[in-house]
Amino acid sequence: MEDDGRVVGIAQEVIAQDLRAMLRGAVRLGLEACLDAELEVMIGADWYVRGGGRRDQRNGSYRRQFLTSFGQVDLAMPRGRRGGRPSQVLGRYRRRMDEVDGLLTSAYVSGVSTRKLGTVTTALFGERVSRSTVSRVTERLAQTVEGLRRAPIVGPHPYLFLDATFLDARWARRVEHVSVLVAYAVGADGYRHLLGITL
Repeated sequence: MEDDGRVVGIAQEVIAQDLRAMLRGAVRLGLEACLDAELEVMIGADWYVRGGGRRDQRNGSYRRQFLTSFGQVDLAMPRGRRGGRPSQVLGRYRRRMDEVDGLLTSAYVSGVSTRKLGTVTTALFGERVSRSTVSRVTERLAQTVEGLRRAPIVGPHPYLFLDATFLDARWARRVEHVSVLVAYAVGADGYRHLLGITL
């Protein structure tokens, strides 16, 4: 192969795509193994084992797409005859890993518009995330922050720290520099606790 930048660039791109595909395959195999192990516990017996403490029987699988940091993975989701399906590994209705939701939240808070986030996820994961998905993920963030703001302060806190910082926040489709007042305390257990924030 010539040492032409164009040819080497293409070769590196092909290698990166192949490596990404291999990692996606490894993630798929790992997740499917965890799903099978969870179904085995639900059924109460291993493959081809009769009698014993069996509570159900395997009933094939169905396909479900799941977005990981390595791209979209097509999983074989096992199920039992009585409607039992593993839900501890992935969650019953989840379609993305937590790290994908974390990236969406971070990018949104940093000022990337919901429309442009689809382009970002296509570049990173090879799969476009819709604007409605971004809205649902960021709505959960707003609910978490509001829950933190309204949470009661419980227990003694011998040390209290009040501080202010400046953050970029999204207001009415634009990003502004806002001040945030933060209250931290060290509890009787010796650990730091976030007591409250206000803009």
